[in-house]
Amino acid sequence: MARQIYNESQTYRGTWLMYLLLMTEIPMLILVFVIMKTSKTDPNEIALATAIIIGVVGLTFFLLMNIRLDSRIDEIGIHYRYVPFINKWRTIPRSQIRNIEVISYSPITDFGGWGIKGNRSTKAYSIIGDKGMSIITDEKKKIMIGTQKAGELKAFLEYWQEDTSYE
Repeated sequence: MARQIYNESQTYRGTWLMYLLLMTEIPMLILVFVIMKTSKTDPNEIALATAIIIGVVGLTFFLLMNIRLDSRIDEIGIHYRYVPFINKWRTIPRSQIRNIEVISYSPITDFGGWGIKGNRSTKAYSIIGDKGMSIITDEKKKIMIGTQKAGELKAFLEYWQEDTSYE
């Protein structure tokens, strides 16, 4: 069989979170600017405070919009990274995977939200949504990697698990 590779990259760009941030940050910046402009404070202090607030809000928005979860499945195993926090690819070798399946989960109740969550035995990496790939390894570790393409991933995993030409 031909070698197939599954790739997925997820970001917060274009999601409800991005629009929520914009809808709350822009009015907040306008309000702070109006309050500072109408107060009888030194103009240099107003300029400094405005620059600090705009800088913090801008950097926060920039960070959130540059967070990316990449996942890749190939003949070697499952690879993932969570940029900018995990920049190097982490690999779960195919030989160490005991069970793998596409699941529906509750981000808040199962893992405490989105992002990088977990402890020594369980890790979850998700951007947004409630679908993921649950992986159980030889070392009794459970890793959940979020997906926005659950149907495509499930079909690929069926093929990947049946194909023994990789081993």
